[in-house]
Amino acid sequence: MLIGQFRQNTTATRCASRRWGLRATAALLLLVPLVATYAGEGARAQDEAEPLRIAVLFPFTGDLSDFGQPFLQAAELAVNQINEAGGVNGQPIELVQGDSATSPQQAVEEARRLIELEGVSAIVGPAGSGETLPVAESVTGPAGVLEITMSATSPALTIANDNDFLFRTVISDAAQGVVMADVAREQGFESACVLYVNNAYGQGLNEAFADRFTAEGGTITAQVPHEQEQASYASEIASCTEGDPDVLIAAAYPESGRVFLRELVESGDAPSVIFSDGLQSPDMFAELGWEVFEGSYGTAAGAPETDAAATFEQAWEEAYGEVPAVPYLREINDAIYLIALAAEQADSTDSAAIRDALREVANEPGTAVGPGQEGWQEAVAAIDAGEDVNYEGGAGSVDLDENGDVSKGTIIVWQVQGEAIETTDSREIDLAAEDTAGTPVAGTPVS
Repeated sequence: MLIGQFRQNTTATRCASRRWGLRATAALLLLVPLVATYAGEGARAQDEAEPLRIAVLFPFTGDLSDFGQPFLQAAELAVNQINEAGGVNGQPIELVQGDSATSPQQAVEEARRLIELEGVSAIVGPAGSGETLPVAESVTGPAGVLEITMSATSPALTIANDNDFLFRTVISDAAQGVVMADVAREQGFESACVLYVNNAYGQGLNEAFADRFTAEGGTITAQVPHEQEQASYASEIASCTEGDPDVLIAAAYPESGRVFLRELVESGDAPSVIFSDGLQSPDMFAELGWEVFEGSYGTAAGAPETDAAATFEQAWEEAYGEVPAVPYLREINDAIYLIALAAEQADSTDSAAIRDALREVANEPGTAVGPGQEGWQEAVAAIDAGEDVNYEGGAGSVDLDENGDVSKGTIIVWQVQGEAIETTDSREIDLAAEDTAGTPVAGTPVS
């Protein structure tokens, strides 16, 4: 209708129309560069990658709080190395902290906060199987957010209902239980009781130990569960030692361990003790008295002697000083690197996309890459060149199977010596190994 009006056959109208047209054209010419500038800025904003936000859900309080700070240092070491080497997709990683408090309830609540409020693309942790399983099945799995635990070792995690969003960089306790039983038999112990924390971690380790120990001719006198952070464990200790076992297998956490180990010693004629990884705490032994447990053995996940392990140790020493005798530091470092590599491979911070690329960067085939700034730069260069990469970590090969597990790993044997925890042996385990009949044998030593 406006066009018809401007075409009215009068001079005045034609003049007015001409003046309007000139003004409109001038206005449009002024707007063109503004629109172009805005459009260009918008295009650049769309092209610019979002920073990768990774959460650490660690036990800064609660039964595993002895490990919270060194765990955080291991994560920060990897993040700082990657950021100093250029970041992920050109952006620095942002690390967000959450406290699991060694509590399933709090771990679930914190996981929801980290996903819904902090908008993280992945979570490293929690530490305990008792927290990891409910987080995977009720939070990260349903939400489609990647979760990698560095220390939750229960065999139950293998069959978790997690929508394939739960992974781990540590070998299952089907391996640690085997080595604990082997150590007990090598020390000449014929009978054992197991005092274990009543959650997925303790239950899985208890079963793995008992299966191997009895298969090797040993006798289990009692299997006694205990709850976390009780005021006293006198009843549980009495039940465990009633059958006069040669050794007590302690599968627990430091805060609880401080209580029942003191009560065990004070009870008088206490049996020898073999400790699980959850009790590999220098702080706990220092508080209880190193001399009380002189010569006692323990087991934990370890790392093979590789270039990647040496790179991790050198970087730790440069950043923090001596590497503490705390388990799972390398596994945390590896988890951060795997998430970052998968995000780089996927060219995305979308959690599902990162998950889909995770096995690609963790497994063969591909150019072998490792941790550290140089390792990160080599990995990015390979990905940019369209090559496959295979991450070989400080904790080992971390090849991920269809369940998100690593089937090969290293279990160390450690001992209290003086005022220190010293590694005395290292045993590689292959959970996928088969016997001569082709039957899988859980925990077959490969060396």
